Amino acid sequence: MACIASDPMLDIQPDFASPTFEGLRNQIIGGTQTTHNEVVVDLIVAWQQDRNLRVVAWTRQVKEDAHLAAEAARVDREQEAQECLWLEHEAEDELHEAEKKKPKINDFQVGTAVSDILTPRPSQYAIHKLKSFEYVKLWYFSPDGCKATADEAKTSADNAFGFTKVDDFVALKPVASFKASHRAIQDHCLEWCQFDLAKNSFLLYINKLNWPTKHQ
Repeated sequence: MACIASDPMLDIQPDFASPTFEGLRNQIIGGTQTTHNEVVVDLIVAWQQDRNLRVVAWTRQVKEDAHLAAEAARVDREQEAQECLWLEHEAEDELHEAEKKKPKINDFQVGTAVSDILTPRPSQYAIHKLKSFEYVKLWYFSPDGCKATADEAKTSADNAFGFTKVDDFVALKPVASFKASHRAIQDHCLEWCQFDLAKNSFLLYINKLNWPTKHQ
């Protein structure tokens, strides 16, 4: 059925008894004995029946339009909610990525005192020996040994490099830093002061490298 433009209940019934409809009444009467009043009544009844049909159709149309409007509004709300949810997830992902890229500050233990003693650092050669649980001369852990091997690493003319693992990365280290020093002194030739200092440093590093307790 064609779309009804306005509410039929608002339509005004025509005055079928007026001169405007006289020609129509005459056509209906024709050669019959029907009076003008009877024709007017018939026209009124026909118009009211037609209006009633249009009222029913109008009511159905209004309900259908309301249903379609409600459905469209529901779809719009769902789409809007999905878009909001997507934007929230997008913002959360961006925040998560930003947090991952954000520099992390190292943790520390509150109340820990900072030592005023600088512990000599042995050469990589000596550290490698300890990590491999191999014998290494105590001289490498003495202040003299640490200084001598550090100086050798700085002044070495050897440009060769070797691979070493630092945490989870592979790095290049001068091969000279993994070589034994020609200045190394046998343990039994160390002076007591050198032996005492080297011993303390040696014990410190085997503890750092998690040697078995009974070997410390």
